[in-house]
Amino acid sequence: VIYTFFGENANATRLGKSTKNRNWLKNGYGNDVIGALQNKPTICSGSTMGEAVAMEQYLRALINEKDETSIRMTGSDQGFHNYLYYTDKLANALAISSLTVWEQGKGIINNLGALRTMTLQEWGNFNMTSGVISNWDGSPSPVVHQWDRDKDLHRYIFREKMKSMRQKWYAENRS
Repeated sequence: VIYTFFGENANATRLGKSTKNRNWLKNGYGNDVIGALQNKPTICSGSTMGEAVAMEQYLRALINEKDETSIRMTGSDQGFHNYLYYTDKLANALAISSLTVWEQGKGIINNLGALRTMTLQEWGNFNMTSGVISNWDGSPSPVVHQWDRDKDLHRYIFREKMKSMRQKWYAENRS
């Protein structure tokens, strides 16, 4: 059973650098945990994948963290997600035989959420002419997570892609 996490850009953010990530960890686990994890790269909980049996065990672990902490903040699953990974709490999970973290822009899911210090075009992984988002090696990203955080890409999707998709749909569905 392979179980995979996809990280955010380690050059752009760390758990202690992001106010939200820092608060989720601090409110859930206290200052000692955030002190120990503050320089760790953020691993996005919104792009997690694996076989069903591994995902079920992972989701049960997330629920357990919510039950064991008093944290009730929106998005706190990401704090639990990073805590589970960095404290090795999933190491003895029988259904999870392998845990892999892909760096941002190097796996099958390209997580763009933390790339806000520059536009994606400035980062070099969005070609406005072709509309292609690429990984750092120049290959097209098979899946793009949090694409809507970049205004140029957002504009491109809604002006170009949505327009052509609507036209195609209307052409195929007119009676």
